Amino acid sequence: MSENQIQDLRQEAMVLVRRQQFDEALALYDEALAIASDEETRELLTINKADTLIGLERGGAEVQALPMILMRRRNAHHAFLAAYALMYKFRLSNDTKRSIFYGQIALDAAKEADKAFWKIAALNDLGIVYGIDSQFTNAIECFEQALTSMDAVSDSSEQAFSRVAVIGNLGYNKLLIHDTVEGLRLMHSVVDAIESQNLRGESYIDLCYGYLDLEDYEKALHYGEIGLELATEERQIRNAHYLLGEAAYKLGNMDKAEFHFDELARYYPQFRNLKSLLFAIDIRSMLNLKL
Repeated sequence: MSENQIQDLRQEAMVLVRRQQFDEALALYDEALAIASDEETRELLTINKADTLIGLERGGAEVQALPMILMRRRNAHHAFLAAYALMYKFRLSNDTKRSIFYGQIALDAAKEADKAFWKIAALNDLGIVYGIDSQFTNAIECFEQALTSMDAVSDSSEQAFSRVAVIGNLGYNKLLIHDTVEGLRLMHSVVDAIESQNLRGESYIDLCYGYLDLEDYEKALHYGEIGLELATEERQIRNAHYLLGEAAYKLGNMDKAEFHFDELARYYPQFRNLKSLLFAIDIRSMLNLKL
């Protein structure tokens, strides 16, 4: 098989990863690795497969190889990709210090190579980690820097994909600092363009959160119910039930509030009085939707 065919497999796998079709992507990476003979190509495919395994929260030889690949620093591209994958790995395990460390390495590699798309990717993910760590000002700065670099990306599909991701993340962090109207405006501008069901559900749950802040409880219910229907992760489902319960309670719909708080309480059987607590206290100020 020619080098062009191997690269076609790699590009097809990367598209599947964007759609969060991880198992299908892994199969394509394995197919490419089985026939690749060039060491540099094999290293690149190893990084890509490791990144996909991390997305599935799996380990493997490819994930274990990332630090050595980064130390070897065969070229700026591989250094960037390895550092970016490690940033993601530690983000998933909530080790924000290590995630930020590798994120800075990825950003430095992107700047060194003068690659706008890499820089945007590193800034976007660094912003996400800063947000998880409640460093919202740093997060917003990263997303705004990413947006200023967007026009330097020549590939229109890459630019469109990145713009949607960055604007969505910027909007969510605006909500967290109570710049709510602007946050909602940003999120509405991109939510319909989000390809992944998982990420689109996340965005609708974020919209529910924002409309609760504006005390527009009908809209909060509307978007929260869409988000709950699309949610695929336990974290998203928990968040949606809490926010929907809060919106229903504020509207005086006690039956709906009880339903959602009961559903939420199922996840916390050790807290027998959770539902009573939720009726008594608004905990939104203590909530980080990404944890």
